[in-house]
Amino acid sequence: VMAAAAKHLTPVVLELGGKSPCIVDYDADIATAARRIAWGKCLNAGQTCIAPDYLLVHEDIKEAFIEALQKAFRSLLGRKPQKSKHFVRIVSDRAFDRLIGYLDNGIIRFGGEYDKEERFIAPTLLDEVSPSAPVMQEEIFGPIFPLLTFADTEDVVSFVTEREKPLAL
Repeated sequence: VMAAAAKHLTPVVLELGGKSPCIVDYDADIATAARRIAWGKCLNAGQTCIAPDYLLVHEDIKEAFIEALQKAFRSLLGRKPQKSKHFVRIVSDRAFDRLIGYLDNGIIRFGGEYDKEERFIAPTLLDEVSPSAPVMQEEIFGPIFPLLTFADTEDVVSFVTEREKPLAL
């Protein structure tokens, strides 16, 4: 596309996308991982090309990680993220509607609040998500976070490599 546009000196903007996973193994520093992951998802409300797109968390630390992640989001945005001056809104009505459609792709463990008039969606963690669900097939580009668990690191490697190469990992 860029080469074809360049021949005619046509300006072009290209967006890179993908499904960038965050992998949290059983021996991870859970609080540090949760803080860093929450920060990455809060940056522009997850509307960046390298935003964390989904979580792969070892089953032995799942509940502890969920608790730490919720705490990390609260630390960044307070108990009412809609009132945070640091949390941006969704870029368009169309994007908002697409994102809200993902909320029924799993069980909401925290978040899930939204306000269409403000195009606000709280950071939301979805549990029990099927790998075939739309939220796992499409780039999210928003503050919704599906979580899957694993028992063996080799399963994670297979899961990630069977899919399109992520921009970030």
